[in-house]
Amino acid sequence: MTEKELYWEDFTLGSRWRAKQSAPITTQAIIAFAAEYDPLDIHLDPDLARSSPLGVHCASGVQTFGISQRLMCDALLLQTNVVAGGKIDGFRMVAPVVAGDTLKLSVQVVRSFIHASNRERGWVVFKVDVTTNVEKTVLVYEVTVLIMRRGDRD
Repeated sequence: MTEKELYWEDFTLGSRWRAKQSAPITTQAIIAFAAEYDPLDIHLDPDLARSSPLGVHCASGVQTFGISQRLMCDALLLQTNVVAGGKIDGFRMVAPVVAGDTLKLSVQVVRSFIHASNRERGWVVFKVDVTTNVEKTVLVYEVTVLIMRRGDRD
């Protein structure tokens, strides 16, 4: 495992990050993901989806979350000494993600605290906002991540 640059101490209350990358959404990607993981009509069949109560062909919330996790890894977690994920709270799918949307991600530290039984680690709670290219919010949640503390590294 290679040494990462960010530790628990680097995540101060209010710190923010934005993903430099974004993720364009296509009809083909929505259908392919749905066929494998979430085979509901509103994800698989654009015509049926448009005549459904929702009225749009949209990506699965699971797909949207997966994309947000990738964006968060690229923006932040791949440079961080992550031990493990802890939990996800307040998961809200605010609006449907449709073909033509491009997903963007921003994260903010809302809490952090030292692990109760292992002081070499600390928890960081991130508020995650996923928006589209037209600033429409589509997904919000908080994720708690266990991160190594810097400590004395000679």
